[in-house]
Amino acid sequence: MKRILGALLIVGLASSIAWADWLTNFNDTYKKKNIDAAVEDALKEGITPDVIVEKSMAFPDINPQNIVKALYCAGIGGQDVYEAAAKSNISEMIVTAGFKKSVEECGDRVVDTQPYTPGNRGPGRGFGPPRTPPGRPFASASTFPPGIAQ
Repeated sequence: MKRILGALLIVGLASSIAWADWLTNFNDTYKKKNIDAAVEDALKEGITPDVIVEKSMAFPDINPQNIVKALYCAGIGGQDVYEAAAKSNISEMIVTAGFKKSVEECGDRVVDTQPYTPGNRGPGRGFGPPRTPPGRPFASASTFPPGIAQ
């Protein structure tokens, strides 16, 4: 039992060192080159888009729109970018702006032709079901012609 726990401890330490290593590399690459290169390197190391977005949001000098742009430029699909942004509370407006910026700067490297937005939100303007007009939801007897409202 002690051997199993010891092995798990060693594996845990090794993986935490590797985890910290990619984040250090990400930060160094961002400062030396740019966010696009940092995101591409992180993806090559096997880091998922949602982890990249989450961890890069901790750096105060990285703009969320640029993170989204870099993911699109790296060839990540729109749905994956949207889900990663949603997990880190990045708004759809920033995702759309990041997509537009990626099309301008990266052009043919962008996989999707439009930003991903989830469909089927229901009726109304995206804020819930349509409201009924104020007042009573039925017609009063005085609006009918004589003889019908009896």
